Amino acid sequence: MGKERSCRTAGETLEWINAIHDFLKPYKPLLDSHVVSFFTDKLWESVDQQWIDCLRHEPIANLLQIPSGVIQDYWPCSLKEFVLTLGSLVFPRDPADLQRVLPDLDVIPVNNVLGQGMNLKKKHEVEVLAAVITSIAKSAGAKIVIDVGSGQGYLAQVLSFQYQLSVVAIDASSHHGTITSARAKRIKKHYAAKMRELQSGNQHLSEPQTVTCCVLSSDSLKTLSGTLSCTSIDPPDRIGLDEREDFGEQQSMSDNPNKESSLVLAGLHACGDLSVTMLRTFVESEEVKAIVSVGCCYNLLTEDEHPENTSPPCGFPLSDGLSSVGLSLGRNARDLACQAYVIEWLYLLECREMEKFN
Repeated sequence: MGKERSCRTAGETLEWINAIHDFLKPYKPLLDSHVVSFFTDKLWESVDQQWIDCLRHEPIANLLQIPSGVIQDYWPCSLKEFVLTLGSLVFPRDPADLQRVLPDLDVIPVNNVLGQGMNLKKKHEVEVLAAVITSIAKSAGAKIVIDVGSGQGYLAQVLSFQYQLSVVAIDASSHHGTITSARAKRIKKHYAAKMRELQSGNQHLSEPQTVTCCVLSSDSLKTLSGTLSCTSIDPPDRIGLDEREDFGEQQSMSDNPNKESSLVLAGLHACGDLSVTMLRTFVESEEVKAIVSVGCCYNLLTEDEHPENTSPPCGFPLSDGLSSVGLSLGRNARDLACQAYVIEWLYLLECREMEKFN
């Protein structure tokens, strides 16, 4: 079994990256092939025959535990060494104690009005993430939360109505923007009595504002963030897909050096390059004080086939360290990784359902 890895320093991180690179290198032909080709092109013939003879008789439960580093005593030594080494190279999967990391975290259940249209999984995700974003926004002193890739606005509306944050929901789909606005207006009617009560002072209950734009690079998101961080103006209600260049003009006209700008970027299932763009924007933009992102569909990250072309930068690999060792995980490799964990989780869910009925 490999030694315990750490990312405490840049040197230790690079050592970990090199170890992963060395481990994957012999299996590059398999990683670069589509999963269907494993059967149609007989790629399975390149796998150790002892492994094949052993694994073909294994229960599905044992096979699905291989990505988690679980082995069986009777397996060939080379197969056990492979799985244990693999397990030593993966990132830890132990969940963090949110209450310890964020002592003021207060997860408020989503009520039936805000939860309309959400399945149980989505409701749980929104409840927890909204509480985390609120805690971080408070500690960072952020005035506005930008929900990147907001979809139908579930997260944005909980942040706005339940936690009373100023929220801007941006999505590339104008249809999603229309749904978000219409849904927010219905929810606002339900909160009308509460709003009147809050308006007795300076407090008010606002609905999330929607922006329709396609975030293609960190530059476009930085410009939008710069525009929204100007507290002297209201966020634009709707910006069309072909009007992204207007961001720069709005920023130059409304920037006020005496205004203190602060934003939090948030994303629930920010797919593909969107997560990478948010990270780059956080690093490059002074306005963005924090980022809370749950990435999704990393198999859709773009890879630049021409490294000299750095405008806009590609989505994968993100780090200079990963680029320096020449590690390349193409679309097929990332598709395979996604499929492996989806199958594992589906099996675990099925087992839990079966336990309920037994």
